[in-house]
Amino acid sequence: MSGSSRSDTRGVVTVERVAVWVLAALAVTGLAALAYGPGADLRTAAPDVTVDGSYDADASAVTVSHAGGDTLTATSTTDVAVVVTDASRNATTTLVWATEARGLPVSAGDSFTVDDPSVDADGDGDYLDGDGSVGFYLDDGDTVAVVWTGRLVGAPDERTATLGTVTVGDGA
Repeated sequence: MSGSSRSDTRGVVTVERVAVWVLAALAVTGLAALAYGPGADLRTAAPDVTVDGSYDADASAVTVSHAGGDTLTATSTTDVAVVVTDASRNATTTLVWATEARGLPVSAGDSFTVDDPSVDADGDGDYLDGDGSVGFYLDDGDTVAVVWTGRLVGAPDERTATLGTVTVGDGA
């Protein structure tokens, strides 16, 4: 009986070894899929966000909105900025929409309004009525870009990406 017990033990050891090799091969395959498969280029990855915008000529203000897609959270986002470019002077102003310390998460339905100092829209004597203001008048051709800076989970480095741009007078 002891002879058959020994061969049974050898069979179990062989099955265990095969199982370990199969699991190791699956782990290597999984890592390769992460490195070379869909979504593998995390160096250039950015959140998938739809940005909408509108221009209110009476208030001389542009509102950009998170219209859908990924929620921008403190886990992967350092900051969300609104970069306004004065097309006639090629000058830019960067305004902070949200940071880890203030305003995150930014999700669908959230918005940020940029105004210029030409109109006191709420009549309070202060011409800076939006969430952020620029030191020039908003005119046709000026652009308002929503810029994300952060590091997606699994990405090697922090990066910056423009999530969307609105042009004043171009349907906005």
